[in-house]
Amino acid sequence: MIRHRWHIVLIAIVMAVFTWYLVTGRDLVETWVDFPLEITNPPDGMIIRGGMVSHISARLRGPKGLIRNLETKKLAYSLDTGKLKVGDNAINVSAAHLSLAGAIEVMEIRPSSLNLSVDMFVEKKVDVSVKHKGSLPSDYKLLDTSAEPSQVTLRGPASILKKIDKVQTRTLSLAEHSPEDFSGEIPLDLPKEVESSPAVVKVILDFVVKKEKMWVKVPINFLAPEDVDIDASQNYVRLLVEAPKPFFRKSNFRDEIEASVDLNAAVAGDIIKNEKKNYPISISLPDGCTVAEMKPQQLAITVLRSQE
Repeated sequence: MIRHRWHIVLIAIVMAVFTWYLVTGRDLVETWVDFPLEITNPPDGMIIRGGMVSHISARLRGPKGLIRNLETKKLAYSLDTGKLKVGDNAINVSAAHLSLAGAIEVMEIRPSSLNLSVDMFVEKKVDVSVKHKGSLPSDYKLLDTSAEPSQVTLRGPASILKKIDKVQTRTLSLAEHSPEDFSGEIPLDLPKEVESSPAVVKVILDFVVKKEKMWVKVPINFLAPEDVDIDASQNYVRLLVEAPKPFFRKSNFRDEIEASVDLNAAVAGDIIKNEKKNYPISISLPDGCTVAEMKPQQLAITVLRSQE
């Protein structure tokens, strides 16, 4: 008996579900629904700079079942931008672009209009300058800065790029990189809405040690055979030495400066009579040091070969 009634039970269940759907589906509800904004026909060579929104909100009224189904359909508001022009563009937001079923009524839509600011999207090649701040130790100075590449290509709104003649790197702190030379990859400091190719450049900072001049009295070393007597007008030379500042702060910097007179060639021959001649003075200095002035430049010397 039970076997013959199972189909009656199934029909009753189906009718109950269908009745519930009719009752609940016909109940009118009202709610706000967000629709993502979908752009179609984007304008070629243009960029929308302002006024764009991420979604359109609509207050809808309709059967509860249909309203619930909207959440699963992933509907979007379609905005055709193919006719936009450079400047401000006023666009009405219409419910017709929501593609809703006829049983659903749009009561209100926000925003009701859009004001899109449009500009040309252009390219421009500009120079790169290195931006730095901070002070160096007193003995050093920044000799030069450079960027590789020295020019980059910017892309962005025409109204922004026309005001840009050069682009700077992000700020480098000299205190972090001195006194040694610095070379590294540094991003460019770009305005909003502007992109660069490349966006990172190689920056080179060339530091140099400051120099100063000082008069130094240096003893002269006479280079001659042992059997020769020498009578010189003086045994020292005064030098105006130009050198890096830290060099003169060394306690023994004078020991690194040498002066000499080579008499070996002059006495390599017959016995020399008592005769006074001028001989050049040779100077030896550490790297980075030069002689700006020398007193005297030659030395009057009398050379006698010793009697055996």
